[in-house]
Amino acid sequence: MDWIHKYLNIALTPPPPVLLSFPFTLPLHLVFKLLCRIKRYIFGENVAGKVILITGASSGIGEQLAYEYARRGARLAIIARREDRLKEVAKKSHQLGSPDVIVLSADVSKVENYQRFISETLRHFGQCLLVPLYSFLF
Repeated sequence: MDWIHKYLNIALTPPPPVLLSFPFTLPLHLVFKLLCRIKRYIFGENVAGKVILITGASSGIGEQLAYEYARRGARLAIIARREDRLKEVAKKSHQLGSPDVIVLSADVSKVENYQRFISETLRHFGQCLLVPLYSFLF
């Protein structure tokens, strides 16, 4: 048991060069992060009024994507298998600022359902901008 503690103390103790370089690299890292945030703020994606298609929008990443795009004013087309949950997501998306949300309940692992989703979206909105896929077709 003692040899395990000795090994862990050696393995987990940072070597001196790392400790010496830390005060020099941390400010550079923080400046880099600040510049990245400024760039993202200035050149951010403007999706207000544009159509976004989101699969798997009834929960998880798809749901959070719907809310984020709704906050930015995008028009949404959302699809998932659970229609009751999709209607809740659509209602909340309207409250967050999305001007128009269409809901389609289907399993997008089937190609014909995915094609119907695209055609319904094009029929309703006349266009589509972005399709973040979180339900993959195999």
